Amino acid sequence: MPELPEVETIARQLAPLLEGGRVVSVEVLDPRLALDAAGLSGILVKSVLRVGKRLAVELETGRCLRFDLRMTGRLTWSPAGADFSRERLRAVVTLENGRLLFHDLRRLGEVRLFESLDDARPAGFEPLDTSLTLEKLDELIAGCRQPLKVWLLRQDRLAGIGNIYASEIPFAAGLRPERPVSGLTPEERGKLLGAIRHVLAEAITHRGTTLSDYRDGRGQPGGHRRHLRVYGRENGACPRCGGRIERIVQRQRSTYFCPGCQV
Repeated sequence: MPELPEVETIARQLAPLLEGGRVVSVEVLDPRLALDAAGLSGILVKSVLRVGKRLAVELETGRCLRFDLRMTGRLTWSPAGADFSRERLRAVVTLENGRLLFHDLRRLGEVRLFESLDDARPAGFEPLDTSLTLEKLDELIAGCRQPLKVWLLRQDRLAGIGNIYASEIPFAAGLRPERPVSGLTPEERGKLLGAIRHVLAEAITHRGTTLSDYRDGRGQPGGHRRHLRVYGRENGACPRCGGRIERIVQRQRSTYFCPGCQV
């Protein structure tokens, strides 16, 4: 499932193509999508941005289309006049200069219309927001004794982090994923904050991680997989200390870490 870096990549690629454009039509091709697109024609696109793990297309009226890609959903751009595949195509947003295509092999994704961008936002804090300070991190951690990795996955705390980066962030911070998050020292919390920013920003630079289905807004796989330090590398050598990377299961999800240099 695409996480923050993957959806941020798509949003940055699509924004200059959609923003300022006028919606010609919105076609819903899959009856599973309970989307009432009536009244959207002729409206200008105000902004395209990521909200947590989802992509939002904000309209000049204030309403907002939110795309949730789930496991196999893809959002790509097709210039006006270009051919495109209709196989597994679930929705099309046509503008004067091209089409936004929503393909979805397993049909698990969603498209919803919200009355405002604020309504489309998740409850959790944005990890890349400049207002995520140590003080704010302390607030988000306060009273929580969940393991660090489990806490990172809580979308009501930090929105957008999924299983890949919830393994990479503790490694970058040098912290064990099983440790109770409320037990981290002030110094360790500082390392955690730095790791959150660094890991997510680095993955965005490489256009996200493709393990199987993810493609960016241009239909290309992300380039970050070869830069993963621990995720999916069980029994491999730790790039920091040379120790053996291990895998454990937390909340029915795989967690990867190095017992030699994560404390």
